[in-house]
Amino acid sequence: MKQVIFILLSAAVGFFTSILVLKGFKYDFSHLAEPFQIGLLISILILLFISFVKYTQIKNLSRKEVEGDEEDEVDVLIYKKYTDFSLLVQSSLILSILVMCAAITTTLQLIYIVLGIVALIISFLFSIRSVQLLKVAYPDRNIPSTSEKNFAEKLLAISDEGERHVLLIGLYKSYFLFTTALIIGIVLAALYSLSSGNSQLFSIIIMSLVLLMTHGKYSMAIRNK
Repeated sequence: MKQVIFILLSAAVGFFTSILVLKGFKYDFSHLAEPFQIGLLISILILLFISFVKYTQIKNLSRKEVEGDEEDEVDVLIYKKYTDFSLLVQSSLILSILVMCAAITTTLQLIYIVLGIVALIISFLFSIRSVQLLKVAYPDRNIPSTSEKNFAEKLLAISDEGERHVLLIGLYKSYFLFTTALIIGIVLAALYSLSSGNSQLFSIIIMSLVLLMTHGKYSMAIRNK
């Protein structure tokens, strides 16, 4: 699932980057705004449907009575399906925001703004259910509520050494990818400004601030340990 989403995103980025290069960063995407938003809404619908299927499968697996090696196999299966569920829900959240932003900055059609808001609300509700789903999947663990203070620390505390190791590796890889992607985004925004004459200074400043805050938070977190 992760590989498929990564390949699709990479293909989309490569496609639009190729168009920009061929057009000297002066290609007008305005006429593609409506098909783009429709495509995003269809993608969100598919993601939410698959999320619901994963959600149902996890609940069914958690109710299944198993013992011995079969219990370990079910736990692994629940973990993988829950990871897929989280990725799908977060992807639908991001795409919902993208739909609204695209509608506001291009077509300004109310229908797409409303559909984006509806998709965002549904995705957010799925996101809230993700923590509750953890409690269903692992009833023997004291899973903290998202409203509790220091939720991340408490969630990490109830994990065993192996789970912490996997989580920390995943978080570090995400941190590295996030900072690298932001730097590339800043460079591309600057090149676009230079080639098109449309200043992207505000976007560059925002991305730079986010990058500074991310590095600062990470540095202070490891410095105070």
